[in-house]
Amino acid sequence: MSVQAYPKSVWFIICTEFCERFSYYGLRTVLVLYLTSILQYDEDESTIIYHMSVFMAYFSPLFGAILSDSFLGKFKTIVYLSLIYAVGNLVITGSSLAASFSLNNQRYLALLGLVLIAIGTGGIKPCVSSFGGDQFDLPAQEVYLQKFFSIFYFSINAGSLISTSVTPELRKGVQCFGQTSCFPLAFGVPAVLMLHAIKRRLSHVSSNTKKVHWLNYADDKFSEKEISDIRSALDVIYLFIPFPFFWALFDQQGSRWTLQATLMNGRIDFLSWTMKPDQMQVMNPLLVLLFIPFFETAVYPILAKIGIKKPLQKIALGGFLAALAFVLSAVVQTNIIGGSIQIPAGEGQLRIYNGFDCNITINSTNLPVHKLNSLETLELIYKPSSNENSFPIVFIADPSCSPNLSTLNLTSSVSIVEGKATSYFLTRAQDKLELKRIGHVDDLAKPKNGNPILRILNSDDLSNKTLILKEKGTKNTAIKINIKSLITNTVPIGKYKAFLDNEFLSDLNFLPASVNTLVLQRSSEHIDSNFIVLEKGNFIHIAWQLPQIIVMTAAEIMFSITTLEFAFTQAPTSMKSLLAAVNLLTVAFGNLIVVIVSEVRFFENQAYEYLLFAGLMVLDMIIFILMSFTYKYKNLNDPVSIPNNEQDKQN
Repeated sequence: MSVQAYPKSVWFIICTEFCERFSYYGLRTVLVLYLTSILQYDEDESTIIYHMSVFMAYFSPLFGAILSDSFLGKFKTIVYLSLIYAVGNLVITGSSLAASFSLNNQRYLALLGLVLIAIGTGGIKPCVSSFGGDQFDLPAQEVYLQKFFSIFYFSINAGSLISTSVTPELRKGVQCFGQTSCFPLAFGVPAVLMLHAIKRRLSHVSSNTKKVHWLNYADDKFSEKEISDIRSALDVIYLFIPFPFFWALFDQQGSRWTLQATLMNGRIDFLSWTMKPDQMQVMNPLLVLLFIPFFETAVYPILAKIGIKKPLQKIALGGFLAALAFVLSAVVQTNIIGGSIQIPAGEGQLRIYNGFDCNITINSTNLPVHKLNSLETLELIYKPSSNENSFPIVFIADPSCSPNLSTLNLTSSVSIVEGKATSYFLTRAQDKLELKRIGHVDDLAKPKNGNPILRILNSDDLSNKTLILKEKGTKNTAIKINIKSLITNTVPIGKYKAFLDNEFLSDLNFLPASVNTLVLQRSSEHIDSNFIVLEKGNFIHIAWQLPQIIVMTAAEIMFSITTLEFAFTQAPTSMKSLLAAVNLLTVAFGNLIVVIVSEVRFFENQAYEYLLFAGLMVLDMIIFILMSFTYKYKNLNDPVSIPNNEQDKQN
């Protein structure tokens, strides 16, 4: 059997599918980081937008199937919707270039691009692989047809593998337009490949294809065969009901797991190379290509020996593996976040920041005398007699402070709360000492996403100045913060050089899930600064994500591919397109579940949200097992039908 025996147009379909998948996954790989770093959405908003775009991409196949089977045919549907797809790619590339636009206009442009891409990619999903199958002369070329779908599935994962490797390098490895990243290039390359794919479709693919009208059951009279077909389809659709929960977990690899990877150390020393957070997504398609033959030759024979051989059994096992993957991700998240300051019952902590470049003496009838050195922080454990104790305290500045102060003494009061750390900032109000209460450390609880927190304590004369953080090793500005009194920000992890306007302050190193305080005070000739780390997270290596990715990929092999096999062997030939669209709808509703959970924001700790999804997945699979008990497998002796391997990364 020679390669030349294949219809020529099949190879162009495979090539264009590779380009389309490169385009889709190239965009999807860097999307969540584009939303957070350039469009300045927070992590929850970015997760919602990411999964809503996936939802639309997997809801629109229903309309693509209607257009294809009822109006335009497969070829015209693919071409017209591919043009919309390409326009969407160009629009989102334009949004990343539109630095002169206002932030809101840039956001609107990006969202419009995502909508167009969702319409385009989703609309062609039910058509592409079946259109390729239509090129074969059946049943004479049945063997070639089976090989076509293996090659087709390989091209999908090859496109995904290459794009998830290359696009993050284009994003971070190249700097353009004065920024530390180059999203226009990261989005532009997928757009070019999509245009290339459309050109090939128009040039080399014939539109003479046969179609089966899956909406022809609206006649007044139904034959026995029609009724039987509808019953068979409904039996399969009924078992699809629990499937969205699997996709709710699976598709978080591109959102929550990517955000988790931003908190991890990607440095690979022996390669002298740093792996980008979004490049971890390359592991999934790579493992898929490795796992498919491994499961067929080793895993499935072993499972068959212990009684797990039917498709529904494999699907359930895949669901449980997805739950396990999220338990592992919760363990990793917990290790990243680390512990928080714990104050024993019956005790309270007093913390005083000295904002001066001179020594301060502290006197109080309730406390021993303390010398607080220049820019030093005093931490005291105190046992209050009630829930909250207040008492007087006297601060005496060293005579070296006299050029800046008209008086060296300040009498004030402080409060200590049981079970909390209460902080005060000793600063200057014009030419006098001033004590500001800045709240409890609890007010700086570690954020859900694990990003570092930076609290800035500054004298009033430094308000409205700009703190500039520049990444070490580059001259590009990474962060600008307009200073206000007692301001708190979340910042990306990394090493920075800090400047106040143009004056260098110090080097800062932000670790994951750390709580940091930067004290700023103007002296006579310069600005004094002190960087204090109150709580630390753990900068663990990004390789710790591998166990959860490996388990999730195994879950995908058992759940997703088996679902395709089950749907296409159990559905009547006349309703294959309908079931393909409904199967893709489960992906859409799975992403909608993520949107709802992200919007409700049940937990402040991301690890708890991972465990929630794991628990729901286990419950979902138990329900699925109960539903499947009554299902009777069918042996439909229909002519060879065209499967659609386009589900997510069958996508």
